[in-house]
Amino acid sequence: MKTLRVISFIILCWAVPLGPAVAQQNEQLGQNAALRYWSAFAEMQDSGISDQQAIELYAILDGTAPYKDLKYYELVEKNRIAVETMARGTAISNCDWGVDYALGPDAPVEYVRKALTLGRLNVLYAFHLLQNGNKDGAVRTLSAGVRFSHDVANGGSFFATLAAKNLLKIHIRAMAFALHMEQLSASQKSVLLKSLSQLSPDGLDWQSAVKREFEIPAPGLDAKGSSAQAQISTAFQSVLNNPPELPRLQQMIASAPQKLRELMPNPQRVLDEKQDLADQLRQMRSLLQ
Repeated sequence: MKTLRVISFIILCWAVPLGPAVAQQNEQLGQNAALRYWSAFAEMQDSGISDQQAIELYAILDGTAPYKDLKYYELVEKNRIAVETMARGTAISNCDWGVDYALGPDAPVEYVRKALTLGRLNVLYAFHLLQNGNKDGAVRTLSAGVRFSHDVANGGSFFATLAAKNLLKIHIRAMAFALHMEQLSASQKSVLLKSLSQLSPDGLDWQSAVKREFEIPAPGLDAKGSSAQAQISTAFQSVLNNPPELPRLQQMIASAPQKLRELMPNPQRVLDEKQDLADQLRQMRSLLQ
């Protein structure tokens, strides 16, 4: 009995110092916006937006088609909890999707496709709120959508960054729609402007996306190909800040092994996408001031 008590005492002594450490670790684990976003994905219902519906959404954003609340009401209501869960997640500063890019082309990126659907639902929800006179709610929804869109690219490859850019664009267009169709107050405009002001002038970290893209293991590359990949990665990131260097980068890519060339994003396209988003952000910030 005495021995048992001694063992119990030792175990208790070991356990006490671990308490705060474990609690802190659990707290840090919970402070990850990506976990909330995954919860939102799980709560989506009948959320598959067809290609035709996506075209209709862009037409509404362009002002060439009216938003009909009766048509989207059921879809929006079914996914209201998912959208609100996502919005709560945007209050968390840290977002780590936890993708293991060491898996190369097999790395799971399904979250990107789910994020595209959820982001589109968020815009429809904002339209629903506007249609029903809840301008404050619509503004908060669009503001949260901007943060969510930015988080989609966090730590991701060029694929994730392009998806994030797409989501930012439709939220910017939705802001323009709200400004055109509704008389937003100064405070409502301020909320939208603040969400955009928290982004960099380029909107997203394109350099990190390209760096991540080149870090993904490419099967079948020999030592020469790996060396060329590292050199092109450095040059590619440099071009994003200094576009006149593009011809030199294009020449490097043309001289690279074919297997490597097939894996690379088009640098001209990356520059165009980056500039397009920067231009739209600048224009919307100007409209909201």
